[in-house]
Amino acid sequence: MKTNAMRLLDKAKIKYETMEYQIAKEDFDGKRVSDLLGMDYRSCYKTLGVKSGHDIYLAVVSIDDELDLKKIAKAAGVKNVEMIHVKDLLKLVGYERGSVSPVGAKKNSGIFFDDEADNHEEIEISGGMMGIGLKVRTTDIISFLNAKVANIRKDRNEE
Repeated sequence: MKTNAMRLLDKAKIKYETMEYQIAKEDFDGKRVSDLLGMDYRSCYKTLGVKSGHDIYLAVVSIDDELDLKKIAKAAGVKNVEMIHVKDLLKLVGYERGSVSPVGAKKNSGIFFDDEADNHEEIEISGGMMGIGLKVRTTDIISFLNAKVANIRKDRNEE
């Protein structure tokens, strides 16, 4: 089965590897997904939706990291941002929790990848559906999405 994210990558001729896993919606957790895929936590990325007023931004950080709201706001050039509530994800971003992909989001005013992504030739991102991950070349996905790269994670000693 092809997701919208896969169709968009196919159309753009971006190579990816489909990685499937099974997990109950109520048990969804990025680290569990990484374990099921047999991948390092720092090479599996989650996509988080944040907003500033009516502007929606996507923040892509490793599942081993936590998003720093002040850093993403600074990278986006806005005063502050807040996380989009889970109940509003589908309406605002077009994806439900556990399936948010940086590819094919409904609305976004910018996509930001944490600069640690540059340390990996390939990363895993959501395929736009629970149970489907996509392994992509980091440079390809960042270029395709016209994403910005910045330090947007909390320092690990702050957690």
